[in-house]
Amino acid sequence: MASRKIEDLVPELQKKFYAFSAAMAAAGLPFIVTCTARTVREQLALYAQGREKLEETNHRRRLAGMPPLSFQENIRKITWTLQSKHLIDLDDKILDNDKSRAFDIAITRSGRPHWELKADANLNEIPDYEEAGKIGESVGLVWGGRFPGQDRVHFEL
Repeated sequence: MASRKIEDLVPELQKKFYAFSAAMAAAGLPFIVTCTARTVREQLALYAQGREKLEETNHRRRLAGMPPLSFQENIRKITWTLQSKHLIDLDDKILDNDKSRAFDIAITRSGRPHWELKADANLNEIPDYEEAGKIGESVGLVWGGRFPGQDRVHFEL
């Protein structure tokens, strides 16, 4: 399964993550990390979701050690690339490829993730994920909310 460990990020991104985390706490925006690193097999399985028939998606998920999806879960696309900065390759003997260059978050409310893009938990009239994006950019991260597909939970070098 994909990692959520900060140690699985490249050192430069670890530093930026900790600056991001401190700024998020100061802004009153609690969050969890939902993904740091993933393998090529995991990325292929995620990319199949919403694009391939359920049998093919679940075959790829089995190969990646991921649980199967239902028909309804397989309808929604959840990644837009096979060239993700989350990707690691532990088999190629190149140490630079063993760490991720991206992380994903979920802002939490009462300790549980919430995905409402217009929610404003800290009541400052800025939607939480928009505010998280601005905080990420302020510490030198690239925010996925600026991508054409607007991946508002994604941050990378």
